[in-house]
Amino acid sequence: MLRRTYLAGIAIAALAPAGFAAADDMAWFPSAQPTSAAPGECYARVRVEAEYRPYTETIVTGDTYETYNVSPAELGYDVREFISREAGMRYIVHEPVYDIITEEVMVRPAYVEYRVVPAVHEEVTERIMVREPRMVWQRGRVPGAQMTRYDEETGEIWCLVEEAGEYRTVTRNVLVTPARVDEVQYQAEYATIQREVLVQQARVEEVPIPAEYDQVEIQTLVRAASVNSQTVQGRTDTVTRYELVAEERYEWRLMDCDEIDLPGYVPPASMRSEQPSMSYEYQGGGTYEEPQWDETETPVASLASSRITQRGGPRIIQAAARQ
Repeated sequence: MLRRTYLAGIAIAALAPAGFAAADDMAWFPSAQPTSAAPGECYARVRVEAEYRPYTETIVTGDTYETYNVSPAELGYDVREFISREAGMRYIVHEPVYDIITEEVMVRPAYVEYRVVPAVHEEVTERIMVREPRMVWQRGRVPGAQMTRYDEETGEIWCLVEEAGEYRTVTRNVLVTPARVDEVQYQAEYATIQREVLVQQARVEEVPIPAEYDQVEIQTLVRAASVNSQTVQGRTDTVTRYELVAEERYEWRLMDCDEIDLPGYVPPASMRSEQPSMSYEYQGGGTYEEPQWDETETPVASLASSRITQRGGPRIIQAAARQ
């Protein structure tokens, strides 16, 4: 028994345009409707199962791989002598040796110092002659005498007299003791000092240090480690696979309208025939309520405005046909 599910395409081309006046009530109709439908035809949207082609194929169930056998390295023991401390040289430093001696040294040599004794002066006041006495002719006369002159040169009396000299009092600085240079002798001065005299020079003494040896036990490689590989062949098996020939799709197929129970729709007697019984349910688990209409509405318009109560899912009529 085969069971096919049909999505009823209620987009009937025979319905009058007046029956679809309410566009919102027709929103549950399928969006992709048959393009070549004729009036009076009914179509069902049939889901066609995907088509597959079986074929066999050999697959690898186990890859080829390699196993390895490892032989560990073989070690031996040996005793070797090594230098635990290399030879070197030690240096001993001998400090210089000094001796303290006492001796006199001249701290100031003998020298002569010259001292100048300035001259001694004294101020003296004395009267000096600035002009010496001299003999000069002076006109003279005789008191009470009456002279008679005969010419200009007669009747004159001239007397040769001594004119006293001229003196002035001056103060002058008189040298009492002249300046002189005195020589002062200074004796040399000596002091007693102590100083260290080098008795023995500093030196460095070299002391050789011999090398020191020790023994140690070591491991030596007798035989190196080795690896042996073995190849394990892979395994195969035959499986059956399915190749997709045609994907799942939906097709509109022409149906007898008598097979579909449309509330309020009475097909003509010529289109009635005995067909397998059909049952309807709503995709999404809804319930269908019989549409109610009045005498002013056409059956198709009342079908479009019928109420559909559903529990989620789109308002698409699903028809199930059993063969």
